Amino acid sequence: MKKTSTIILSVILIAGIIVSIISFSNIKRQHKQGQSEKVDLPGTDSMPIIILGSFLNLKENITREELKKGVEEGKIFCTKDISGLVQSQLSLAAAPATLSLSSFNHTNDSILIITSIDSVTPQFLAKDFEGINFFKNPDQYKLWTKPTGHFQYKNQITSYTHTGVTALTRQAGNVLDRKGIGFYLENILPYFKNRELVHISNEVSNLDSCSYPSMKMKFATKTAHFEIFKMLGVDIVELTGNHNLDVGKNAYLSALQWYEQAGMRYFGGGRTPSEANKALVLKLKDGSSVAWIGFNQTCPLGECADVECGANRYSDEKAKRLIDSVKKIPGISYIISSVQFTEADTYTPITRQKEICKNLIDYGADVVLGSQAHQAQEIGLYKDKIIFYGLGNFMFDQIHRIGVRQAFFLECYFYKGKIIQYQPVYTFMNDQRQPAIASPAEKREIQKSILKPYNFVR
Repeated sequence: MKKTSTIILSVILIAGIIVSIISFSNIKRQHKQGQSEKVDLPGTDSMPIIILGSFLNLKENITREELKKGVEEGKIFCTKDISGLVQSQLSLAAAPATLSLSSFNHTNDSILIITSIDSVTPQFLAKDFEGINFFKNPDQYKLWTKPTGHFQYKNQITSYTHTGVTALTRQAGNVLDRKGIGFYLENILPYFKNRELVHISNEVSNLDSCSYPSMKMKFATKTAHFEIFKMLGVDIVELTGNHNLDVGKNAYLSALQWYEQAGMRYFGGGRTPSEANKALVLKLKDGSSVAWIGFNQTCPLGECADVECGANRYSDEKAKRLIDSVKKIPGISYIISSVQFTEADTYTPITRQKEICKNLIDYGADVVLGSQAHQAQEIGLYKDKIIFYGLGNFMFDQIHRIGVRQAFFLECYFYKGKIIQYQPVYTFMNDQRQPAIASPAEKREIQKSILKPYNFVR
């Protein structure tokens, strides 16, 4: 009888996940309709060659002269499959030194490796070539070669942005009241233009009667300021945060209804425990399916959906069961796991945070991203999969120390059903409590704090 019950529960869970599968075309906001990225590539019979380095390698751009010199001096390698092509492209007298991606030393901050788009993996960061980033400007990229297969950027690459903590409340709400949404977003909005999928982790429900000046540790957002999500083109709302039930169940349910009416999908929380524990599965434009799952580690404010609505409480057993169920769905090619960990005012993740991240990867997640951090935290590798321990504040009001001003969001790119690039965009909350792109000096300080060689030992 016990075995039968277990089978029935598993079937129900899988059925619930399958119901959440939607096509890529159905998740576009109305403001994106009619917009298309202009892609005038060298031809559908061409394949891009990508220059890769470790996250620790902070050189962002490679000129043709630097590339040729680096290959000739044995400081830039290539994968064996494109050795002849690289020699021809760069007019080299001898074949370049080759190296397998699996042998690449990610703790080395100076070596680079050249490979084809089909071999790019998210453990590496793609470098700009002649000032052009292939993933952002494929039509202007200059390093192409003949393929063994068929490649079309506009049909095969899906752009996705993953952000950190959002809480439009308190002093951030005061700024919105005084200066408006346009002012608040003016520094970051260009980075969200034409992104095909956009994620936020929103910690605060909507309540029109709320008073921003009177708020301290209980948060709410005016419904009018939820319009920010539409302007950013948000498709995916993460609900693992600590403050969504601060002003009660009705406000939480109102927020869920607003997301649904706006055509946004959510995960990591819901109206019931079963909905909170359900994966969000989306079908990308190339036909592949990807899943998002989310958890709250400790639920310090009673915000979890243990009986009614709320966030999805974490346990190792629950996470393993959910991932096992998702992996059984036909066509699932990638699992993105977000966790609201116990908060720690440190760049270095705490012990249990590390344990949970590694457990989730052991269970089958392809990436783990910390949603809790009010400051940027370290990045690392585990079993050749990437972990972002905490992205920091995306849209919140904290400026009282440098750590809470520092953050990053991720410009990601799906190819053949998997994210092959997570490219950080570093931010710094300015004195007016506007999210802003970090200056070169601010960016270097963030990188110095979160990019540590010990996290990249394979």
